[in-house]
Amino acid sequence: MCGYNVAASDPTINEEEIALQFEQAWKSFDYHSLVKVYTSGSFLDEQEIPPSVRDAILKRAREADTKLLFESRPEFVDSEVMEQCLRLCPNIELALGLESANDEILSKSINKGLSFDGYLRAAQTTIDAGATVRTYILLKPPYLAEQEAISDVLDSINRVSKYSRVISINPVNVQRRTPLETLWNRWAYRPPWLWSVVDVLRRGAVARSLLIASLVGAGSERGAHNCGCCDSDVIAAIDGFNLSQNKSKLDQPDCTCKERWRTLLSMDKFALSSGNHESFFTRDSMIRREKR
Repeated sequence: MCGYNVAASDPTINEEEIALQFEQAWKSFDYHSLVKVYTSGSFLDEQEIPPSVRDAILKRAREADTKLLFESRPEFVDSEVMEQCLRLCPNIELALGLESANDEILSKSINKGLSFDGYLRAAQTTIDAGATVRTYILLKPPYLAEQEAISDVLDSINRVSKYSRVISINPVNVQRRTPLETLWNRWAYRPPWLWSVVDVLRRGAVARSLLIASLVGAGSERGAHNCGCCDSDVIAAIDGFNLSQNKSKLDQPDCTCKERWRTLLSMDKFALSSGNHESFFTRDSMIRREKR
Protein backbone atom coordinates (compact mmCIF):
# COMPACT_ATOMS: atom_id res chain seq x y z
CA MET A 1 0.00 0.00 0.00
CA CYS A 2 3.05 2.28 0.18
CA GLY A 3 3.58 4.75 -2.65
CA TYR A 4 6.88 6.23 -1.47
CA ASN A 5 8.81 4.49 -4.23
CA VAL A 6 6.81 6.50 -6.77
CA ALA A 7 7.67 9.81 -5.09
CA ALA A 8 11.29 9.07 -4.20
CA SER A 9 13.77 11.95 -4.21
CA ASP A 10 16.13 12.63 -7.09
CA PRO A 11 19.23 10.49 -6.33
CA THR A 12 21.50 13.29 -7.56
CA ILE A 13 20.59 15.47 -4.56
CA ASN A 14 23.77 15.76 -2.49
CA GLU A 15 24.32 16.13 1.23
CA GLU A 16 24.82 19.92 1.04
CA GLU A 17 21.39 20.26 -0.58
CA ILE A 18 19.77 18.05 2.06
CA ALA A 19 21.34 20.17 4.79
CA LEU A 20 20.07 23.32 3.06
CA GLN A 21 16.53 21.91 2.91
CA PHE A 22 16.63 21.33 6.66
CA GLU A 23 17.98 24.83 7.41
CA GLN A 24 15.29 26.46 5.30
CA ALA A 25 12.59 24.48 7.06
CA TRP A 26 14.10 25.22 10.47
CA LYS A 27 14.15 28.97 9.84
CA SER A 28 10.48 28.97 8.83
CA PHE A 29 9.48 28.43 12.49
CA ASP A 30 9.99 30.87 15.36
CA TYR A 31 9.81 28.33 18.17
CA HIS A 32 10.77 24.68 18.41
CA SER A 33 9.49 22.48 21.24
CA LEU A 34 9.48 19.27 19.23
CA VAL A 35 11.11 18.87 15.83
CA LYS A 36 10.02 15.98 13.65
CA VAL A 37 12.45 15.17 10.84
CA TYR A 38 10.36 13.15 8.43
CA THR A 39 12.34 11.55 5.61
CA SER A 40 9.66 9.13 4.34
CA GLY A 41 12.31 6.51 5.10
CA SER A 42 15.01 5.89 7.69
CA PHE A 43 16.87 8.78 9.28
CA LEU A 44 19.54 6.33 10.46
CA ASP A 45 20.13 4.89 6.98
CA GLU A 46 23.40 6.52 5.87
CA GLN A 47 22.47 6.05 2.22
CA GLU A 48 19.44 8.29 2.82
CA ILE A 49 20.88 10.77 5.30
CA PRO A 50 24.70 11.07 5.25
CA PRO A 51 26.27 11.05 8.75
CA SER A 52 27.50 14.64 8.36
CA VAL A 53 23.94 15.87 7.72
CA ARG A 54 22.51 13.70 10.49
CA ASP A 55 25.04 15.06 12.96
CA ALA A 56 24.33 18.67 11.94
CA ILE A 57 20.60 18.16 12.51
CA LEU A 58 21.20 16.57 15.90
CA LYS A 59 23.46 19.44 16.97
CA ARG A 60 20.89 22.00 15.79
CA ALA A 61 18.23 20.39 17.96
CA ARG A 62 20.56 20.28 20.98
CA GLU A 63 21.45 23.97 20.58
CA ALA A 64 17.74 24.82 20.55
CA ASP A 65 17.13 22.60 23.60
CA THR A 66 14.37 20.78 21.74
CA LYS A 67 13.20 17.19 21.46
CA LEU A 68 14.06 15.58 18.12
CA LEU A 69 11.77 12.96 16.61
CA PHE A 70 12.86 10.86 13.66
CA GLU A 71 11.92 7.53 12.09
CA SER A 72 13.97 4.50 11.18
CA ARG A 73 13.50 0.89 10.24
CA PRO A 74 14.72 -1.41 13.04
CA GLU A 75 17.63 -2.85 11.07
CA PHE A 76 19.44 0.51 11.22
CA VAL A 77 19.08 0.76 15.01
CA ASP A 78 21.96 -0.46 17.17
CA SER A 79 23.48 0.65 20.45
CA GLU A 80 26.46 2.33 18.80
CA VAL A 81 24.48 4.60 16.48
CA MET A 82 21.95 5.46 19.20
CA GLU A 83 24.71 6.39 21.63
CA GLN A 84 26.34 8.56 18.96
CA CYS A 85 23.05 10.34 18.31
CA LEU A 86 22.36 10.90 22.00
CA ARG A 87 25.81 12.38 22.57
CA LEU A 88 24.93 15.05 20.00
CA CYS A 89 21.31 15.51 21.10
CA PRO A 90 20.29 14.07 24.49
CA ASN A 91 16.54 14.42 23.90
CA ILE A 92 15.50 11.99 21.15
CA GLU A 93 12.38 10.03 20.30
CA LEU A 94 12.76 7.27 17.72
CA ALA A 95 9.71 6.30 15.69
CA LEU A 96 9.51 2.68 14.59
CA GLY A 97 7.03 1.68 11.89
CA LEU A 98 5.99 -1.69 13.26
CA GLU A 99 2.52 -1.66 11.58
CA SER A 100 1.39 -4.86 13.33
CA ALA A 101 2.61 -7.15 16.10
CA ASN A 102 1.35 -10.14 14.10
CA ASP A 103 4.15 -11.70 12.04
CA GLU A 104 1.72 -13.27 9.58
CA ILE A 105 0.13 -9.90 8.83
CA LEU A 106 3.57 -8.28 8.58
CA SER A 107 4.60 -10.88 6.01
CA LYS A 108 1.49 -11.64 3.98
CA SER A 109 -0.56 -8.46 4.21
CA ILE A 110 2.10 -5.74 4.44
CA ASN A 111 5.28 -7.34 3.06
CA LYS A 112 7.14 -5.37 5.72
CA GLY A 113 10.40 -7.31 5.69
CA LEU A 114 10.72 -7.46 9.46
CA SER A 115 9.36 -9.44 12.38
CA PHE A 116 7.93 -8.40 15.72
CA ASP A 117 11.13 -9.65 17.34
CA GLY A 118 13.08 -7.21 15.16
CA TYR A 119 10.94 -4.39 16.48
CA LEU A 120 11.42 -5.53 20.09
CA ARG A 121 15.20 -5.58 19.67
CA ALA A 122 15.27 -2.06 18.21
CA ALA A 123 12.85 -0.69 20.82
CA GLN A 124 14.80 -2.14 23.74
CA THR A 125 18.10 -0.91 22.27
CA THR A 126 16.64 2.59 21.98
CA ILE A 127 15.36 2.59 25.55
CA ASP A 128 18.62 1.20 26.94
CA ALA A 129 20.53 3.97 25.16
CA GLY A 130 18.36 6.63 26.84
CA ALA A 131 15.87 7.64 24.13
CA THR A 132 12.11 7.13 23.96
CA VAL A 133 10.10 5.17 21.38
CA ARG A 134 7.12 6.08 19.23
CA THR A 135 5.42 3.12 17.54
CA TYR A 136 3.37 3.33 14.35
CA ILE A 137 0.57 0.79 13.86
CA LEU A 138 -1.51 0.42 10.69
CA LEU A 139 -5.27 0.16 10.83
CA LYS A 140 -6.64 -2.13 8.10
CA PRO A 141 -3.84 -3.18 5.78
CA PRO A 142 -5.11 -5.11 2.73
CA TYR A 143 -6.77 -8.52 3.04
CA LEU A 144 -8.13 -7.85 6.53
CA ALA A 145 -11.81 -7.45 7.30
CA GLU A 146 -12.82 -4.42 9.36
CA GLN A 147 -13.30 -6.48 12.52
CA GLU A 148 -9.99 -8.27 11.97
CA ALA A 149 -8.22 -4.94 11.53
CA ILE A 150 -9.63 -3.52 14.77
CA SER A 151 -8.69 -6.66 16.71
CA ASP A 152 -5.16 -6.63 15.29
CA VAL A 153 -4.58 -3.00 16.27
CA LEU A 154 -5.88 -3.55 19.80
CA ASP A 155 -3.65 -6.60 20.21
CA SER A 156 -0.66 -4.67 18.81
CA ILE A 157 -1.27 -1.78 21.21
CA ASN A 158 -1.20 -4.17 24.15
CA ARG A 159 2.05 -5.75 22.96
CA VAL A 160 3.97 -2.52 22.31
CA SER A 161 2.71 -0.31 25.15
CA LYS A 162 5.54 -1.46 27.44
CA TYR A 163 8.09 0.06 25.05
CA SER A 164 6.27 3.08 23.64
CA ARG A 165 5.93 6.59 24.99
CA VAL A 166 3.58 7.28 22.07
CA ILE A 167 1.55 4.85 19.96
CA SER A 168 0.36 6.33 16.67
CA ILE A 169 -2.50 4.62 14.85
CA ASN A 170 -2.27 5.15 11.10
CA PRO A 171 -5.41 4.26 9.14
CA VAL A 172 -4.44 3.05 5.69
CA ASN A 173 -5.06 5.43 2.79
CA VAL A 174 -5.07 4.38 -0.86
CA GLN A 175 -1.97 5.78 -2.55
CA ARG A 176 -1.59 6.00 -6.30
CA ARG A 177 0.19 3.42 -8.43
CA THR A 178 0.18 0.76 -5.72
CA PRO A 179 -1.22 -2.78 -5.61
CA LEU A 180 -3.70 -1.53 -3.03
CA GLU A 181 -5.07 0.99 -5.53
CA THR A 182 -5.71 -1.91 -7.90
CA LEU A 183 -7.73 -3.69 -5.20
CA TRP A 184 -9.58 -0.46 -4.42
CA ASN A 185 -10.45 0.14 -8.08
CA ARG A 186 -11.83 -3.40 -8.28
CA TRP A 187 -14.09 -2.80 -5.25
CA ALA A 188 -11.98 -5.30 -3.28
CA TYR A 189 -10.82 -2.87 -0.59
CA ARG A 190 -12.41 -0.10 1.43
CA PRO A 191 -10.29 2.12 3.74
CA PRO A 192 -11.27 1.84 7.41
CA TRP A 193 -14.30 3.55 8.82
CA LEU A 194 -13.69 6.54 11.07
CA TRP A 195 -15.88 4.72 13.58
CA SER A 196 -13.20 2.03 13.67
CA VAL A 197 -10.59 4.66 14.51
CA VAL A 198 -12.80 5.96 17.32
CA ASP A 199 -13.35 2.42 18.61
CA VAL A 200 -9.61 1.70 18.65
CA LEU A 201 -8.82 4.94 20.50
CA ARG A 202 -11.55 4.38 23.06
CA ARG A 203 -10.68 0.74 23.77
CA GLY A 204 -6.93 0.89 23.22
CA ALA A 205 -5.99 3.78 25.52
CA VAL A 206 -3.46 2.57 28.11
CA ALA A 207 -2.02 4.49 31.04
CA ARG A 208 1.63 3.96 30.14
CA SER A 209 1.46 5.35 26.56
CA LEU A 210 -0.03 8.31 24.73
CA LEU A 211 -2.37 7.06 22.01
CA ILE A 212 -3.01 9.17 18.92
CA ALA A 213 -4.37 8.70 15.41
CA SER A 214 -2.74 10.19 12.31
CA LEU A 215 -5.54 10.84 9.83
CA VAL A 216 -3.87 11.18 6.43
CA GLY A 217 -6.54 11.55 3.75
CA ALA A 218 -9.36 11.22 6.27
CA GLY A 219 -12.81 12.13 5.01
CA SER A 220 -12.00 11.19 1.42
CA GLU A 221 -12.81 7.95 -0.39
CA ARG A 222 -9.12 7.06 -0.38
CA GLY A 223 -8.75 7.59 3.37
CA ALA A 224 -10.60 6.62 6.52
CA HIS A 225 -14.20 7.80 6.14
CA ASN A 226 -17.79 7.23 7.18
CA CYS A 227 -20.86 8.20 5.18
CA GLY A 228 -19.65 11.68 4.25
CA CYS A 229 -22.19 13.53 6.38
CA CYS A 230 -20.52 13.03 9.76
CA ASP A 231 -16.88 12.78 8.68
CA SER A 232 -15.78 16.29 9.65
CA ASP A 233 -17.36 16.01 13.11
CA VAL A 234 -15.74 12.64 13.80
CA ILE A 235 -12.36 13.88 12.57
CA ALA A 236 -12.65 16.88 14.90
CA ALA A 237 -13.45 14.54 17.81
CA ILE A 238 -10.40 12.41 17.04
CA ASP A 239 -8.21 15.52 16.83
CA GLY A 240 -9.61 16.62 20.20
CA PHE A 241 -8.70 13.27 21.72
CA ASN A 242 -5.20 13.43 20.22
CA LEU A 243 -4.56 16.74 21.98
CA SER A 244 -6.25 16.01 25.30
CA GLN A 245 -6.17 12.20 25.71
CA ASN A 246 -9.70 12.68 27.03
CA LYS A 247 -11.88 9.80 25.83
CA SER A 248 -15.04 11.82 26.43
CA LYS A 249 -14.13 13.80 23.29
CA LEU A 250 -14.93 10.66 21.31
CA ASP A 251 -18.49 10.48 22.66
CA GLN A 252 -19.73 13.66 21.00
CA PRO A 253 -20.31 12.78 17.33
CA ASP A 254 -23.09 10.45 16.25
CA CYS A 255 -24.69 9.50 12.95
CA THR A 256 -27.12 6.94 11.54
CA CYS A 257 -24.22 5.38 9.61
CA LYS A 258 -22.82 4.07 12.88
CA GLU A 259 -25.46 1.32 12.75
CA ARG A 260 -24.22 0.32 9.25
CA TRP A 261 -20.71 0.11 10.66
CA ARG A 262 -21.89 -2.03 13.58
CA THR A 263 -23.79 -4.30 11.20
CA LEU A 264 -20.66 -4.68 9.08
CA LEU A 265 -18.64 -5.73 12.14
CA SER A 266 -21.23 -8.32 13.14
CA MET A 267 -21.26 -9.69 9.58
CA ASP A 268 -17.46 -9.78 9.63
CA LYS A 269 -17.54 -11.92 12.76
CA PHE A 270 -19.86 -14.38 11.04
CA ALA A 271 -17.78 -14.44 7.83
CA LEU A 272 -14.54 -14.87 9.74
CA SER A 273 -15.97 -17.71 11.83
CA SER A 274 -16.93 -19.51 8.61
CA GLY A 275 -13.62 -18.69 6.90
CA ASN A 276 -15.37 -16.88 4.04
CA HIS A 277 -13.41 -13.69 3.34
CA GLU A 278 -14.82 -13.30 -0.16
CA SER A 279 -18.21 -12.41 1.29
CA PHE A 280 -16.57 -9.63 3.29
CA PHE A 281 -15.04 -8.02 0.21
CA THR A 282 -18.37 -8.16 -1.60
CA ARG A 283 -20.31 -6.62 1.30
CA ASP A 284 -17.79 -3.87 1.99
CA SER A 285 -17.49 -2.95 -1.67
CA MET A 286 -21.27 -2.74 -2.04
CA ILE A 287 -21.38 -0.25 0.83
CA ARG A 288 -18.72 1.87 -0.87
CA ARG A 289 -20.45 1.67 -4.27
CA GLU A 290 -23.73 2.76 -2.71
CA LYS A 291 -21.99 5.83 -1.28
CA ARG A 292 -20.63 6.83 -4.69
